[in-house]
Amino acid sequence: MSTTSDNNAKYMNGYPTPFRFGHRYETSVGQRLADGGFFGPIDLVIGPDYRMYVLCRTNRPVGTVPRNRIMPVDIEDEYGKDIIPIIEGKPQEPGNEFLPSPVMCVIDSDGVIFVTDEHVNLVSMFRYTGETVGWWGESGDKPGQFNAPAGIALDSDENLWISESRNHRIQKFTRSGEYLGGFGQFGTEPGQFNYPWGIAIDPKNGTILVADWRNDRIQRFTTAGELVQIIGSSGSGVGELKRPSSVTVDKHGDIYVSDRGNNRVLLFNPRGMFIESFRGDAQITKKGYKKLLANPDALRFRDNVVNLDVEKRFLAPNSVKVDDKGLVYIVDTGRFRVQIYSNPAVELTPDMIDPPEMHPDPVVY
Repeated sequence: MSTTSDNNAKYMNGYPTPFRFGHRYETSVGQRLADGGFFGPIDLVIGPDYRMYVLCRTNRPVGTVPRNRIMPVDIEDEYGKDIIPIIEGKPQEPGNEFLPSPVMCVIDSDGVIFVTDEHVNLVSMFRYTGETVGWWGESGDKPGQFNAPAGIALDSDENLWISESRNHRIQKFTRSGEYLGGFGQFGTEPGQFNYPWGIAIDPKNGTILVADWRNDRIQRFTTAGELVQIIGSSGSGVGELKRPSSVTVDKHGDIYVSDRGNNRVLLFNPRGMFIESFRGDAQITKKGYKKLLANPDALRFRDNVVNLDVEKRFLAPNSVKVDDKGLVYIVDTGRFRVQIYSNPAVELTPDMIDPPEMHPDPVVY
């Protein structure tokens, strides 16, 4: 019978070795607007056009804006037309939405965005161009049923892996909703879950990383549900976690975690060692600057701000995503924006470094 350490060693091979410089803040996008801006941003995907498609959710409709929608926006803070579910040929009626509680989303190679909804226990589908494709799912606790689906990820075969917060498990489906298997049970022991939330697939080896929300840790599994690795423990110190909501893995195998309860994002290397912390560096965009100057009431409010340091920091960052260009997108939910960083890391060739087995992990102070 293999141990967690055996599995860890097996699956940690094959990653490139990056020479890290530390991430560089690039820009922020988003404005606190219900119409024509962000209101309740919670997750995003990067479309084939390299625009961000930001999933927004609020507890109540605002005017003609429903509780759920997808907002297209580019890195220049220019917005497209909202993607709003079309039910029986009509847009959702604000206050009476069919899909009221989206949680997280993922996009496939055809440009279809899949969205989990934790209250109606469905997965909905939209093309990034705006069309509603449909939905599937069924409430319950049997295999293939849902109770509060949350995180969602695509593997290399474009099957969907979905975490269920209230059933405390992970399930696998085809994109059309056919159940393919799953694993997990409630608990605090290694390999168990307590309200799992975000989920990601390691692109290098296909293992599954889960943000085990109430257990304050990230757990890595094989596709058969065998525990490989545990990252983090409860707390607010270096490398500790408090209610992690999202996890993603970049091409180097580095692991980004939305440490939502600590208002930060943490970076770990593939072996689970803490590398870097992000706390937010937002600056006002050109578009926001112009809007602010044209709004006397907002200007008067800004005149009373005495601590700008707080304004640029994260507040309950809900999600983190990476793209193939090395950009890191952090959904700064409590501040109604997305903060974007770049990763200038350079991959080292084998002749430039000793193999990992030749030296121990460095000491973290």
